[in-house]
Amino acid sequence: MKFLYMVLVNCKKYFKDYKSIIYMFMLPIAVVFLVNFLIGAKDKESSESLNLKVAMINLDKGQLGEELVEKIKPPSVYENKEVALEALKNYNIIAVYEIPENFTQQINNNKKPIINSYKIEQGNSVQIFEIQIDQKINELVKFQILKNSNIINEELELNKNVVKVQYNMEKSILSADEFMPILMLMYLLISFSSNISADLLKLREEKILERFLSTANKGYAIIGSIYLSMIITQTIMYTASFMTMRLLFKTNFANFGVLVLNIALMSMISISLAIMVNRVLKNPGVTSIVISLISIIMLFLYIGGMVGETSTKIPKAIVTLSKFTPYYWSLESIEKSILFPNVFVLILIALTFYSAGNIRYSNFAKQ
Repeated sequence: MKFLYMVLVNCKKYFKDYKSIIYMFMLPIAVVFLVNFLIGAKDKESSESLNLKVAMINLDKGQLGEELVEKIKPPSVYENKEVALEALKNYNIIAVYEIPENFTQQINNNKKPIINSYKIEQGNSVQIFEIQIDQKINELVKFQILKNSNIINEELELNKNVVKVQYNMEKSILSADEFMPILMLMYLLISFSSNISADLLKLREEKILERFLSTANKGYAIIGSIYLSMIITQTIMYTASFMTMRLLFKTNFANFGVLVLNIALMSMISISLAIMVNRVLKNPGVTSIVISLISIIMLFLYIGGMVGETSTKIPKAIVTLSKFTPYYWSLESIEKSILFPNVFVLILIALTFYSAGNIRYSNFAKQ
């Protein structure tokens, strides 16, 4: 009971730190708003901006296959399937998407056609391209359905009409307006550990930790209560931020329960990282700089690894190292709605940081 009381007291203390609370709550909202704005502004750009070695085969006997190609603007278009597959085998391209012969016919019959794909390997970059294809096909089908129902006559009326036709996307794929904000949130969680380390050092400088030694509480219980209260505070505020976005921005984040769990796990990692760096460096300014550098390096490794899955320009070492970052396991867990082994790996990373920064409470408090 004493331990739970200490956790409650520490939680109250952190919730009274209005500056940090506002930061944790408002920054994810600002990031999502900015990302959605940029995605909206670039929605009509071609897929060439993704720098992907992908191609499409247009076998459609109607006109809508050509229209889809014009909307997507892939780097390469083939009319011969054998030639396209040969290019795939020679690693000239990493994925081929086949528009079937009855593509136009299916859409005219109010059916959503299936695009066959041939890929060398999976990756988030390829999935983003696939999302673009799916969105453009949805637009074509939606227009045809509304046109057949005499609701609209031109495609320009599509976004002006109050009627919406929604399609459930594959569970394992996050849309671009979901993926980027979640990635930025995870980055902010790691970066925010610099504030946590500063808070620990502040408690020590103000002799608060030393005064705790005069109580009957054990050192590990005191540190544990501080650690747990930080995790609870971060998890509550970031979750509240995402729930607010669902209400205000109508942003429907897939796998929301898994997202909340990963927020808690990334919070554990960020706090464990702060504890580890605190043990090595005892200067608040230097500690904040080092933590910021670590979070940036891990982010660039993850992004480099993600791009490297679909590009030969990125060294394979970067792809391998990206799998040692918490971003890789957390984003994969959210994206594919899987818990094992991702949750286990994230907990292991947190325990590694925490063990590396394991300190004797009495020594740390009196330094």
